[in-house]
Amino acid sequence: MKKLILLFAAFCLLAGAPIQAQDTLTLTRVPETKAPELKFIGYWFARGTASNISTTNDLLRAQIIGRLFGSNTTTTWERTAVYSEQRFVPMFIYTPQILDGVATFRSLFKVDMTWGDNSYSVGGNAGGSINAGQVNLQTLMANVEIRPRNADWNVVLGLQRIFDNARDPNLVALSTFQTSSYKLSYWGTQGVGISLYGNINKTTFGKLGYYQLYENLIQSDDDVALWMLDVESLVYPGLEVGADVWYVWDHGINAGGVSVLSQGLNSQLAEYNGAVRLSLPTSKYRSDLFWLGTHASYNRDFQAGRWWADAYVMTNFGNIDTLDDSTSTPGNYASIFGVAVNGQVSYKYGMTAQDKVSLEAMFTTGDNNGADDNQVSSVVTGNVWGAPTGIYSSHRALLLFPDPQVVNRYYSAVHDISNMGLGVTAGFLTVSRDFIPNKFSGKLGFATAISNVAKKDGTGTNSYSYMGSEVNFELKYNVKVFLTVGLSGGYLFLGDFYKSPSAKYNYSSEKPKDPFVIFTSLSWLMF
Repeated sequence: MKKLILLFAAFCLLAGAPIQAQDTLTLTRVPETKAPELKFIGYWFARGTASNISTTNDLLRAQIIGRLFGSNTTTTWERTAVYSEQRFVPMFIYTPQILDGVATFRSLFKVDMTWGDNSYSVGGNAGGSINAGQVNLQTLMANVEIRPRNADWNVVLGLQRIFDNARDPNLVALSTFQTSSYKLSYWGTQGVGISLYGNINKTTFGKLGYYQLYENLIQSDDDVALWMLDVESLVYPGLEVGADVWYVWDHGINAGGVSVLSQGLNSQLAEYNGAVRLSLPTSKYRSDLFWLGTHASYNRDFQAGRWWADAYVMTNFGNIDTLDDSTSTPGNYASIFGVAVNGQVSYKYGMTAQDKVSLEAMFTTGDNNGADDNQVSSVVTGNVWGAPTGIYSSHRALLLFPDPQVVNRYYSAVHDISNMGLGVTAGFLTVSRDFIPNKFSGKLGFATAISNVAKKDGTGTNSYSYMGSEVNFELKYNVKVFLTVGLSGGYLFLGDFYKSPSAKYNYSSEKPKDPFVIFTSLSWLMF
């Protein structure tokens, strides 16, 4: 009996040991690792280019933006230009723990340069010469976000991104903005103001924003401001539908602007960007402009199937009042009504999102006499007030429409969807494939466009609307995660549209040589 009691006691002791150990582990809590207060995100991009496109103005050597063959003096040459560029974009995010994550400060900067361009000077987009020493840091963002704990809304105040989308640019990748809502074809820039983002319910979210585009004389009624209201809802699994209302209060009287260029519908800046420029009878004007549009997307980014389709329709309307140079009495001069329609269908035939075929189309209304008949039928985008502001790039063309893979030279044949106010009808076909899934991909592309209002030739007897067709290719190899090397190239077969002297800045009667570009690239997204 005594032996049985001892064995039973030993068994209980052994059986209880694990329980005691488990209880001890439960009571001993490992301290949680605190998130860092200061975070860094960086983007590095380098590009080596060979092209027959260059400027004729020797002063335009740093940053060149705008319409190909336009007032930026870009044209094609017999010789090939070879050059290298680089870009570094650092972003700093500061969320102090003492504020429990309620407030966050974000700053974004940019340093661009062409290798060998300049040194020991002041100004952006330069500093790549020997010894460097350039003061060239550009501020793109400096804002504070207020997000109360457990709240479904947040406010962003200060210098921030202005996108034609209801999504918060601080939380959503740039690639999503390029392929959703209005695809940055109207607004894709940064500016000062205040934005309110919020979830209206479980399936609907929106944005309400106010942005001060220009503040001229602080004591005068001569400013330009933008209001935006954007709403989007998931009305059915995979189906997103949105509606948008924007308003620009343009009392800038054609003052301010980028560098020496004034801003507005009557400005050199609009012409420089390939946007609509109106020849008003006086240099000063005031305008109230509205945009009203809707958009839809099904299975965006192939989230739940092999078909992806999206479309948008945007109208712009308003009035223009001219001001006499000697008085401030406005007189009603013209009304504006323009329409843009965009649609895209993609089919994923393979395993990854890069194994796809995409077809996209763009149509914008145009006008053949500006405001001379007191009615403007052109599309108006943010490129009237900034450079660059509307950066439509979902088409993935390189020369016919803008290519965002650039540093200092950002130009294309149709640089604004209004096509100088003439309107455009364009189509894009893209076939891409992941040769090695998520590692090595390739793309073949085709794009073509006609001007909806034709240009007259030098004699005034013939008119031409065919702008041209482009073929392009792209190869991308992911060395590591977010570290990518690429090879891209494109050739644009110019149409008879460019036989017109008025289609070129130098009013030449000869059609320019066809443009081409080929470039290598290295991109690195740093965390």
